[in-house]
Amino acid sequence: MRKFIVAMINIVVAIVTVISLSILQVEYPNNSFVEVLNSPSFEQTDEFYDIINNNIDDIFKLVTLKNCFELNDELNYSLIVAETIDKNNQIKKWNIRDCLNQATKVHGLYIDNNFNVEQIVDHSVVPFSSNVSYNFTFKTYPSKLRTGVMTEEDFSLEFMYNLAEYHRCKFNLNDNATNFKYHLTYFDSLENYAKEYKNADITEKDMSINNHFLFLISKDNIISTNISKNNSETNIKYIKSLNPILDQEFVLQVLIDDKYQANDLLKAYYDVYSHRKNKCAILITIIIYSSLIFLISLFLTVMFVLATKKTVDESKRLFYVLPAEFYFICYVTLTTSLLFLNDRLLISNIFSAYNISPVRININLLIIYTTTLLLILIYASKYANDTLTLTTINKVKENYETGTIKISSTAFFFAIFIPVIILIILSIYLIYLFSITHDFRILITGIVMLLATIGFIVYILILEYEFNKALDAQVKSNEMRTSLIANVSHDIKTPLTSILNYTELISEEISNPSKEMMGNLEEYSKTIVNKSHRLNDLINDLIFDSKLTSRNVELNMTKLDLNAFITQVIAEFEEKLAEKNIKVIYTNNTLKLFILADSSQLYRVFQNLFTNIYKYALENSRVYVDLESIKSKIIVSIKNIQKEKIEVDPDTLKDRFVRGNKSRSTEGFGLGLSISENLIRSMNGKLEINSIQDLFTVKIVFVSYEED
Repeated sequence: MRKFIVAMINIVVAIVTVISLSILQVEYPNNSFVEVLNSPSFEQTDEFYDIINNNIDDIFKLVTLKNCFELNDELNYSLIVAETIDKNNQIKKWNIRDCLNQATKVHGLYIDNNFNVEQIVDHSVVPFSSNVSYNFTFKTYPSKLRTGVMTEEDFSLEFMYNLAEYHRCKFNLNDNATNFKYHLTYFDSLENYAKEYKNADITEKDMSINNHFLFLISKDNIISTNISKNNSETNIKYIKSLNPILDQEFVLQVLIDDKYQANDLLKAYYDVYSHRKNKCAILITIIIYSSLIFLISLFLTVMFVLATKKTVDESKRLFYVLPAEFYFICYVTLTTSLLFLNDRLLISNIFSAYNISPVRININLLIIYTTTLLLILIYASKYANDTLTLTTINKVKENYETGTIKISSTAFFFAIFIPVIILIILSIYLIYLFSITHDFRILITGIVMLLATIGFIVYILILEYEFNKALDAQVKSNEMRTSLIANVSHDIKTPLTSILNYTELISEEISNPSKEMMGNLEEYSKTIVNKSHRLNDLINDLIFDSKLTSRNVELNMTKLDLNAFITQVIAEFEEKLAEKNIKVIYTNNTLKLFILADSSQLYRVFQNLFTNIYKYALENSRVYVDLESIKSKIIVSIKNIQKEKIEVDPDTLKDRFVRGNKSRSTEGFGLGLSISENLIRSMNGKLEINSIQDLFTVKIVFVSYEED
């Protein structure tokens, strides 16, 4: 089940990667996402500079229009803005109210919410008059023809356009609704204060603490700013050219609140910039992490499939019976069909409004990958279960075995790896070609081809490794089976032979009684009883070890004070070890360390260990028992000096019927350490054995028990 879950995770992550990559390519064409990520801040983008320069333009436009339409800083509808004279030399002065009435009521002109001049074209709503011409002597607002003849409609349009600009600039530079603060001060020819225009008071302290500012003195051509594109002589000349009052010098102070607390154009562009950058960063992060998960899940998928073994019933299923060529034909058919359907779908009218070229490539790659992965998993599963049958290869194999054809290992090697080498060279050439053409599709094709080739090589190596591993395991299993039979036969035969021999002696004594008959019978009976107990112990140990291996032993797991437990075990064995003058030195015997274990079975483990010490440790020596806690682990170490050098690998001692001395002259069956290791493993611990010269070390690692 786990292989299917991991395979589904792999495909889902691949789909997520393709979707993220497609969105990235559509949203940021021509690799523009690199520029977005490399842009250090919004204040260094072209949009920011354009808004600042447009606002500076609006400052001077507003100065001009304020002087035309305002009196005492307010829009005055009675203010005269134009004058005309007719053929009879009759003079008419136009104030703002007259101009508005003519523009709105006569010509249907109005200013919309976006400060654009619009016109109502329904004649039934607005009574349009004839287009009369006027001879203007002056106009206060900016005009292409300051004086001269102008039609009434053109006059109204020009007036409304300037009034709309007035309202737009005033709204844009409103002190309550903008992050753009300005203070413009004019001086007369005697350098006296003349007039100021502002939406905020800006001090030197504000200029020093704010990140973005501009300070310009027109008379001395001095500009101070940290807005890099505005810090040049060209910009000084440009800003001075905007000044509508040519006979007066000015000082301009501009301050940008880079926290963008007001909802103005700067705020809107900043939000768009932040959204694009965050979206780009999220997409790239998803692609990176999903690619890592993709590789890990792909590796786990292959490993899980290779580790799968079939049962007897599964071997008869159709999946295992069908040859490999059948799945390959299905793979080619399915892949071709999906690629065709994808192209037909993407070139249909549904997606005609989108640039689907990168999306098409990504989906095609996803289709190829998904179907190829499915084919590889099928082959890997059949290989793991010894059902990967290729009818053509089987025919070749039969012909080879019968001598019809001959295939050398060298030829088989070149048949696989020459195409691989050609594919690698072709992949590298495509990547090199991308550096010349800068065609992103060529790069993707080259990388995918290279990764697929590398994946195929890794797959072949994994198959070879798993095959060798399985072969080694089988050889070792056969050796262990043979050794087990030999050892069991030996250890059962020895006491059984003794029982038979002494039984025959008893029969002879009964048939031919002697004077020592009673003494002999007693001695023979004791020997038979001892050998019977020895044989019974061997059988019980074998059964118990088999149950442990198959996890059929129920353990009574309880909270156990390991320090007190070890202290008690040492106390029980001290007297017996003292017979050989072996002294036990126990350190850290004041610790209170708790584990979860079966106390009776754990006692059996330590009983085996101390019994081995009694049998094999050097007389007149010491045994060191250490108890320590490292993070969440509790470690028990037991060290002693052996009588004789151990002749086998320490890890092998944990196998059944293995003794440190190959002469087999020692007592015991060689099952103690095997049983001990299985018991410790059943209690979620680990038993390690190490031997250096005659120093023998046993280390037991437990998981510390902590109550919730």
